[in-house]
Amino acid sequence: MLIEYSVENFRSISEKTTFSMVPSKERKKAENLIRVEEVFGVTKLLKSAVIFGANASGKTNQIRALDLMQYIVRMSRNFNKGDKIPYFPFSLNSEYEKKPTTFSINFITNKTEYRYSFSYNADEIISEELVYFKGKSEKKIFIRNQNELSAYQDDDEQQGLFRHTGNNVLFLSKANNEYKPFGPAFKWFNENLNYMDSIMDIGDRYTINYMNRTQENKEKIINLLNYADFDIDDVSGTIKTMKRTDIPDIVIQLIEDNTKKPLTDGVIKTSELKSVHTRDDGHQITNTFSEFESAGTQIFFNLLGLFLDAFENHQQVLIIDEFDTRLHPDLITYIFRLFHSNKIN
Repeated sequence: MLIEYSVENFRSISEKTTFSMVPSKERKKAENLIRVEEVFGVTKLLKSAVIFGANASGKTNQIRALDLMQYIVRMSRNFNKGDKIPYFPFSLNSEYEKKPTTFSINFITNKTEYRYSFSYNADEIISEELVYFKGKSEKKIFIRNQNELSAYQDDDEQQGLFRHTGNNVLFLSKANNEYKPFGPAFKWFNENLNYMDSIMDIGDRYTINYMNRTQENKEKIINLLNYADFDIDDVSGTIKTMKRTDIPDIVIQLIEDNTKKPLTDGVIKTSELKSVHTRDDGHQITNTFSEFESAGTQIFFNLLGLFLDAFENHQQVLIIDEFDTRLHPDLITYIFRLFHSNKIN
């Protein structure tokens, strides 16, 4: 669960800004809150939150910060000596070009609150810190200042691992497999934090994979589609894997142009999704989902697997930019009601 995070000197954000899931003292809408147990000082958190404001006011960059933070945590262990760290300082003031970008985040995993932070520029990690909380006490695991490490437990083991950590690599990223106490924090970044740059890019694979796990999952999808008044009687979907050699060059070029990434893994996954409707004469007709259903229906379907999977794994945190794109306000309200429902979530 996310408690709060802060970012400083990132894109359009100059000074430190903090986004918090800690609720106000208002308690009239208890269904909107998560009851937190066994974590001192945190009793309730918001189930959902929305950032709103004028165009170009920094909404997207506030959540992009989480995406970049996650990327550096997950991927910096693969950086070679001399590789640049993704660095996007505030560009409207020349003074910020020499300042580090700083990320800090508090989250709960395995009934333990952690705080993790780091600052960096394009060339090196300047500072890094990981702590957890036990009752009222703050327990430091390590504090890093550039190439010096202060370890507060297992000093010899941590120092040995740190000697193999490059100056452009996060210690948490490099040593998470070798040093067990890093595991829960790294796993939270790696598995529980889900950032979607655009609702249009989610695709249908989340929901197809979800509904194909069990018949019960499929019935949940169909029931929710019907409750949202789409009159869909049945849905079927498959994920197909194609080898790169079987894909025409022009299709590969279109994929790479659209994703802005080279198709390097040699395979591409495609989906085949069908919907069934009942005609006025009682005859059932099967249609290709993407051709027959409206854009709003397709987006709603794509979201269902993502949300239901999160409902069943209470550690999941979903961050979606432009959540209202092509969705009717009633559908948006319905999705939030699902998310806030104690019965479903």
